[in-house]
Amino acid sequence: MLEIIPGSYLTVTPYGAWRAVARADESVDRRILLAVLRESMSPLLGPETLGSWAGEADPAEALDALLRLQEGACLEAWTSPRSAPFGTLESTLPKLLGTLSDSGQAVLADSMGFCLGMAGHPGETGEALAALGADILSVAERQSVALAKLGDHLLDGWGNVDAAGISGLSFWPMHIGRTRLALTVSGRPRFNQQAFADLVWALYVRYGEI
Repeated sequence: MLEIIPGSYLTVTPYGAWRAVARADESVDRRILLAVLRESMSPLLGPETLGSWAGEADPAEALDALLRLQEGACLEAWTSPRSAPFGTLESTLPKLLGTLSDSGQAVLADSMGFCLGMAGHPGETGEALAALGADILSVAERQSVALAKLGDHLLDGWGNVDAAGISGLSFWPMHIGRTRLALTVSGRPRFNQQAFADLVWALYVRYGEI
């Protein structure tokens, strides 16, 4: 029988952060990830809190979901709590964004094209990419039904590619609560690192309940 190890404080890994924001599904696994991300301090795991996060009356089903996330490298457990990135988004976003590309260039924008943060670009270029990212979000939302029919081939990001199929500019819709954001990356994305998990955590603390 599955049991919870006492004294475990949970954080979401980079892959878990990606699972949380890439799509807006209502799965039990994603509900647990979002519940952890909404806390500014890594929450203490317990049977009652897990049941609340999962929205499951059956403790066994909630534990099964927790095990799937653990085996899928979506969650990490610590013996002491950790905190979300300290400071305002305005001060923390540029540093985090700069690590998410091999060129050090990235822009984060909302659905209206307002630039929330940028790294590695001149101001005018960043603003232009923010507007373009918002347009990509609009296309993705308008075509959500058609895109869903792709099933396992559903794309998580959009790319501007050359004749060899190599992308130098990619756009990644991010679902933060009811807020839709566009992450634009120049060069090769580097999402498999702690900076991406910290970015998603900071955004969920700010926008997760909106």
